[in-house]
Amino acid sequence: MLSEMASVTHSTGGENVADRAREKNYDLVIVSLSMRETDGLWVCSKLRSYEETRNVPILVVVDDSEQGSRQLVRALEMGVNDYLIPPVERLELMARARTQVRRKRYSDRLWENFHLSMQLATTDAVTGLYNRHYMNSHLETLLRQSKKTKKTLSLVMLDIDHFKPVNDTYGHAAGDEILHEFARRIARNIRGVDLAARFGGEEFVVIMPDTLPNDAGVIADRLRQTISDEPFIISGGKEVNITVS
Repeated sequence: MLSEMASVTHSTGGENVADRAREKNYDLVIVSLSMRETDGLWVCSKLRSYEETRNVPILVVVDDSEQGSRQLVRALEMGVNDYLIPPVERLELMARARTQVRRKRYSDRLWENFHLSMQLATTDAVTGLYNRHYMNSHLETLLRQSKKTKKTLSLVMLDIDHFKPVNDTYGHAAGDEILHEFARRIARNIRGVDLAARFGGEEFVVIMPDTLPNDAGVIADRLRQTISDEPFIISGGKEVNITVS
């Protein structure tokens, strides 16, 4: 019935049917609650418990009986989105399926827009690192944690040397290329728990939780060498030597 509007995967059930549904990005899952060898309600519960399928709409097919009514109540309590009662009519199935798919895609767009807005609000557009606003708020949290746990928090500040002449000589587009590569080298040479941010202009900050000053000094010197040891390549193949303090 749905073949003209969708690509349909059919499963006869089984213990791992919910796990198989996690493997693909489905727009809709239809579950029969009258399967003999598999508990349809259990399948719905598993689908709602997995992160990959938590927001996928579920349409159940339930018998028109007292047992079916009880199953439907439990299914709706689990978060099932809609239901059908056999005999299933083609037009009704397609209408309900289209409605759920439209709702999911609209919800997906809202989440994408939300995450994009969050990303724009917290990251620097040129370097892709966190921006100063995010760093300030995050630093306050880390300072509180550091005082509470009595663990050392270190902060390294990096300033690109003589960056204005680079912009004046090669142009701001080339300067942005250098800043982007600069940030990539920093991110590649710090730990996952560390936070790298663009403080402003050619100034950068790396916050390192649970790091003693001597260790932070070693990391800072390694970052300095990472920047100075290899020239930066800008558009046109021109090599530019950059150092950092």
